Amino acid sequence: MGLASSQARLLTLTARQHSVEYAAQRLEAQKLQLANESDQVYNTYLERLDASKVQYRRVESDGSIAYDDATFGKLFENYYLFNVDGVICKSFQEVKDALKEKRDIDITADDYYTVLSALIQEGLVVLMEVKGDPESGYEYDKDNAKITFTPPESDTPTSTWDVNSTNAEYVYKVFANSSISTSTKVSEMSDEKELKKAEAQYEADMNRINAKDARYDTQLSQLETERNAIKTEIDTLKTVANDNVERTFKIFS
Repeated sequence: MGLASSQARLLTLTARQHSVEYAAQRLEAQKLQLANESDQVYNTYLERLDASKVQYRRVESDGSIAYDDATFGKLFENYYLFNVDGVICKSFQEVKDALKEKRDIDITADDYYTVLSALIQEGLVVLMEVKGDPESGYEYDKDNAKITFTPPESDTPTSTWDVNSTNAEYVYKVFANSSISTSTKVSEMSDEKELKKAEAQYEADMNRINAKDARYDTQLSQLETERNAIKTEIDTLKTVANDNVERTFKIFS
């Protein structure tokens, strides 16, 4: 191979070497991005592991304990009310109206237990639980949403107050603010369904990331093999060129 052709080949190989090295750098950057994505997926997974929901405890006919998702409807059926910044509510719609009025918060979702869980956990809704003190003479008429008072030694109520009255004095004769930490019937429990979804999503995301990472490793290995071959040929051409120069100068020495 002549000196001119050797030089041309050397320039071509040097350009290709630079292209290979640039491609390898891009792949390394993509692998770094994958590592960051993996950390993000893992952190999201950890957050979802804390998923919980509010459930209502009930006793079955055989005496066993069972739990139902604590929707607004379920809790109201079991004589619970809801306190939103002093506004006494007996329905999900009333809670939404109170949140809009008091906090300027719009709730557009339907009666899902996840909505209730979030509202209670964030302190936007406080549960109100019946005290269970019939001797006081005050009772809660759920069907009519009224508080009634029956004097001692009498079977006939003499006074009634609407639960939604702006004067909540009589509501607190029957109800007390409660919470998932103090209530005997409502508790916060791990959301098994959400946990399974989180695990499935985490596995799918990590499989996708690992597949990309393996593909990048394969491409990097191929580029490294090509780079080594180019480097070997470049070294050979340089040796040939040096030999040609030495032989040329020997002619004139």
